[in-house]
Amino acid sequence: MAEAEQIRVIKRYTNRKLYDTRDSRYVTLDRIAEFVRNGEEVKVVDNRSKADLTKVTLAQIIYEEQKRGNSSAWSVQSLRGFIQEGRAKLLSSLKEGPVGKLVGRAEELGAEVYSAADDRVRTLLESATAHVKQLQGEVLRLQARIEELEAKLRQSSSKSESPDNLE
Repeated sequence: MAEAEQIRVIKRYTNRKLYDTRDSRYVTLDRIAEFVRNGEEVKVVDNRSKADLTKVTLAQIIYEEQKRGNSSAWSVQSLRGFIQEGRAKLLSSLKEGPVGKLVGRAEELGAEVYSAADDRVRTLLESATAHVKQLQGEVLRLQARIEELEAKLRQSSSKSESPDNLE
């Protein structure tokens, strides 16, 4: 139990606020960086899912320090080494963290959009096919009627040309 008390748990809320459970107050990334520099064990967890966000948060701290121009924080060589050795670990933590969830959700939404589009196209094709079949039936009916009229016309013209009608 003594080890659990030594770990400082920071809860990350959906609004991206960070809450230090030991001191019962909100903290910034700079404050978390200060805890780490002082040798404290820090664990950052998502308040809702309880997922461990420690690695992502520490990477964010490094990014923010580099962005501010704090070049003494990491040398290019140490960052290069981290990338070479930790690429797989970093990628797996990103996949398991919020970025991975976002990508997963985007894939789900994409599949839903494709499915809805397929359903809509299928419905339109079925409707168009029904109209085409109806028109084909109408064309066949008209063809039969034309053939019938042509036959009557031939009969009528053959009767008018017959020798009985010439007198």
